[in-house]
Amino acid sequence: MKISSNRAQKKKDAYILVVTLAFLVVLLIVLGSTMGWMVSNSTMTARNNQFVSSGYAAESATEKVLGQMESDWLADTLNSNGSSYATLIPTNMTDWPVHYVFSDTNGVTNQISVNMGQKSATWQPLPSPYSGLKAYVQPVTVTATATPTGQRYNVAATVSQVFDISSVPIFQFLIFYNMNLEFCAADTMNINGPVFSNEGLWTGAPTITFNSTVWAVQSAVNGSSDPFVSYTGNGASKYSIRGQPVSGVNHITMPIAGTNDNPSAVEAILQWPPSSYALGSSAAYTTDGETYMPNWADLIISNSASGMMTTNPYPIGTNFFVYYQDQYYQSTAYNNNTNNWASAIIWMTNDFYIVSNVTKHAMVAGFTNYVPSCNWTNSGTNFVVWYAGYSFLTNVLFYDWREGWNGGNGYGGKGKSVYAVQFDVSKFNIWQTNTAVNGGGIFNNLCNSHNSHPIGKVYIWNSVPLTVTNLPAVRIVNGSKLPDSYGLSIATAQPLYVWGNFNTTEGGASDAATLGDVADSWPASFLADAITVLSSSWSDTTTSKAPNSSSSDTVNAACLEGIVPSNSSVTSTDNANYSGGVENFLRLLENWSGNDVYYNGSIVVMFPSQYATNRWLQTGNYYDAATREWSFDTNFETEAGLPPFTPQMKTTFRSTWTAN
Repeated sequence: MKISSNRAQKKKDAYILVVTLAFLVVLLIVLGSTMGWMVSNSTMTARNNQFVSSGYAAESATEKVLGQMESDWLADTLNSNGSSYATLIPTNMTDWPVHYVFSDTNGVTNQISVNMGQKSATWQPLPSPYSGLKAYVQPVTVTATATPTGQRYNVAATVSQVFDISSVPIFQFLIFYNMNLEFCAADTMNINGPVFSNEGLWTGAPTITFNSTVWAVQSAVNGSSDPFVSYTGNGASKYSIRGQPVSGVNHITMPIAGTNDNPSAVEAILQWPPSSYALGSSAAYTTDGETYMPNWADLIISNSASGMMTTNPYPIGTNFFVYYQDQYYQSTAYNNNTNNWASAIIWMTNDFYIVSNVTKHAMVAGFTNYVPSCNWTNSGTNFVVWYAGYSFLTNVLFYDWREGWNGGNGYGGKGKSVYAVQFDVSKFNIWQTNTAVNGGGIFNNLCNSHNSHPIGKVYIWNSVPLTVTNLPAVRIVNGSKLPDSYGLSIATAQPLYVWGNFNTTEGGASDAATLGDVADSWPASFLADAITVLSSSWSDTTTSKAPNSSSSDTVNAACLEGIVPSNSSVTSTDNANYSGGVENFLRLLENWSGNDVYYNGSIVVMFPSQYATNRWLQTGNYYDAATREWSFDTNFETEAGLPPFTPQMKTTFRSTWTAN
């Protein structure tokens, strides 16, 4: 019998057992590692989720501050001390799933960090969609840390946001409307400058080509039908830049302290300031106070309420009052009484008199507006002052058929009587350089010394009451050459008329009758209720509708004014319901057929007109259109080229966002 050994089998079984045990060990290790990874990953995910949630909470804290600062900036009430906003953190977290403690960059709880940087001394380029524009920019950095409470993982997160509060000089736009912008020109017009509407925008003529950016806060419509009123154009306009026009951009605000920038409120910048910023008060010379043009002016001109004349302005013409305004006068450097703010406004003595020998003239009954008589002695001869005024100011009377249309009948066969304060630029130039007694040269030199510029900002108030038949206004004449390279800006609450060429011969040549050539013009602007161009051939004695113009004229000035907006409820037979559009921004009263109006400037419409309120009528009624040769004044693309009166618009831009 053969007996076999089981030693080999035992070895085999042992090997299998060892392998199995090893496999089990490896499996346990893998399982343990997997469990460890899962626990670790779960922890990491939970912590990461908490970090994200904390980031949202921190962002909400920065947004609350940014929202309040943005609102204050646009309302012109921003506190220059950024720390005053630091405690505006979320406090009502009742509905939040997790509660947080907020802290600043130094770890101080219940507040966040608000750092207001320095406002740029020069223009800075703006981002899209405002590429091409520049602004004075002040960066604001808001940083918040949010730490959860009562959680398994109290993971904190820090969010920092930078946004820019920006002041945009308004005359950088070729066309800016604070209301609905409508444009339907019959002439071929190339628009070579930025266009912006704070409301909606309609372009409805193929004759118009936009060669720059076109933006609207609301919808921008391009086609034959005006969406704002029952008015029809003749087709779509052309846009040479891809992606234009752009709808839905940020609103740009005209700051009016204590109110808002709706069109009716903005008109206040041309009125006398409210009592809180009264002329001559300390508040008048703050940034908010100088929102109002009278507080910003170098020269303030007014007349009395009885300033109407019917024939020769002397001696029936009323006296004018001219004041030089200089904030330096309230300072301790000039006046020991620092509270005497009224000394910033100084009455300027008359420089023009009409006198008569008392032995040859008697007082005439009814002359109630002449200067009270006083004796002048000239070689022993007594004289009486019949009139005391200013060489560059007179009262004039002419007629406006648009404002006095009255169904085409006018009033007494004439248009509305315009009683205007007339400002003669050529005589003002002489007055400004005259350093003799009663001349303006002394104060002009003072303005140069104190403000680093000559007298160039003029505010004119006409106190003639507005009635159905009478219209107070301001008229600019003999303005082809301005007094100084600093420029000249004229603001008034009333309508403004400019007679003949304006700002065309500042250098050795002339910019008259040229489109886009502004080499021989200086910074200038008109700010008024409405702006009307009268040709060089205009005559005040003409009372008929649409007198013939025999000249082409040029106006080189930024223009900020009101219009009579479109109104679909207007149904009378002799009144159109269309505003007249951008093409009738500059009003005309003559038959300009065959002649041109050259305009190089900036077109800004901010409010509904308050004085010149009659609606635009089609050509052939009170006027016939000129050929419009319009262009943007490229001088306004530089800081030095901006007019003396250039309002600042406000907007904000988000710059950077970081979280850690």
